[in-house]
Amino acid sequence: MQRKIRAVAIVYTPHLSRAAALFAAVAALSLFLYGFFLLEAVAHTAGRTQAQAKIQSLNSKLSGLEETYLASTRDMTLERAHTLGLVPPSTVATVYVTDQTRALSLRAQ
Repeated sequence: MQRKIRAVAIVYTPHLSRAAALFAAVAALSLFLYGFFLLEAVAHTAGRTQAQAKIQSLNSKLSGLEETYLASTRDMTLERAHTLGLVPPSTVATVYVTDQTRALSLRAQ
């Protein structure tokens, strides 16, 4: 029995260094990929935080513009519109969209 074990050990000894080198290469590659993906996750999180800050800033600006628009529309009267040069439309056109062709058609009323 011990003779068989020695025979098997002698046969696989040359492959042991290759197996160890392969194991070391796989471990090094795994560590590299782990570090790479960890840094990518951190970069993604930082980018997301910056995007959220930008969105908050834009929402704030939009809110101010909406407030200005609503204040301006409250001040609009028929007399003010005539003063600004606005006139009533002479004709009204209705736009219809058909579901089958997605084409637009104008029909004057």
